[in-house]
Amino acid sequence: MNGQILQQRSSYRQGLVLGLTMAEIMILLVFCLLIAMATFLKREETKRVAAEQELQQQKQQNERNRGVVAELRKNADLAEKLLSQSGLSDPQAIDQYWRELVDSRAAVTDIEKSGVSLNQLREGMATVATLRSNGIDVDTAIRNAQIVAAINRAMTKPGQPEPSTQAILDTLARGSAGPGSGANQWPPIIRMSEADGYFFKSGSAELSAAFHDTLVSKTPAEILTYIKKYDVDVVEVVGHTDERPIGLRQYSNLDRDLPSVLNSTASVGSLIPVDNAGLGLARAVAVVSVLRQSPLLAGYKLIPMSAAQLVNIDETLSISGSPGDIQQRRRIEIRLRKSVPSDPTASINPAPAVLPPPSLFHTY
Repeated sequence: MNGQILQQRSSYRQGLVLGLTMAEIMILLVFCLLIAMATFLKREETKRVAAEQELQQQKQQNERNRGVVAELRKNADLAEKLLSQSGLSDPQAIDQYWRELVDSRAAVTDIEKSGVSLNQLREGMATVATLRSNGIDVDTAIRNAQIVAAINRAMTKPGQPEPSTQAILDTLARGSAGPGSGANQWPPIIRMSEADGYFFKSGSAELSAAFHDTLVSKTPAEILTYIKKYDVDVVEVVGHTDERPIGLRQYSNLDRDLPSVLNSTASVGSLIPVDNAGLGLARAVAVVSVLRQSPLLAGYKLIPMSAAQLVNIDETLSISGSPGDIQQRRRIEIRLRKSVPSDPTASINPAPAVLPPPSLFHTY
């Protein structure tokens, strides 16, 4: 029995290599060959995709080149001009040159649509080149031109031609002259106080008969004289009061009735102020409502304002307190100035202005 068993084991071990049978070895070899084949096929597939992409790009480039050639063949003169002007022989470079020409034409069309001709564009570029060659910044030149245009608009009267350069220089010289340079260059203040006979009804904006007559017969002509002399167009009428409080009143109708008084659809006597600020404004409105009826002041700006009891006759603030009955403080002041132009260049900071000394005078 033992001998038979050993013989059987020996026969079983026949045909084994590394513990594997021939069939197993063949399967392993086939598997390795499949892996090698898959790797090879993958590499070839990558090369094929890259070749196809390169071929597609080449086809697209050939299509573009054929398009350029086709366009050039349609017009032999154009082809000759392109070759002579560009000095190119490469179809791709010629294609780029052609695209630049097309873009340039589109830009020229847009410029012409904006209302600027090619000649105007060339002249503008030549002007810019001249300015730069003379050391002048283009932005500065444009800004200076806007300032000059604003000055012309501000100084030109309706229906009259633009002022001359000398007139502009004279006006600037008058404005920049200080108090010590000679005569006063600022319009004087017209003061009309109760101390000089210009009365209002106590606590009211109603004008006395004499005050009303003066505003109708004398004051407009005097204001017009200063308007022409100092080249101004704004008339500010400022109402001043003393510090005595107004008697107790329940309500004020100034917000509602001031426009009606200015439009002459309501009487000044209907105004009811409840404090000195309102009283000063109501009295200024009363004066403006009369001046607005004068044809001499038509076209000029008349603005009512109130200073209440806050400004003394020497133009200092009344903060120390003087509650007495002071007729000089109950007054109307008429101030003249130039209007501020509503122009973008008005935002340019002007040179610091020299404040004039108070120049007060009385009208009778």
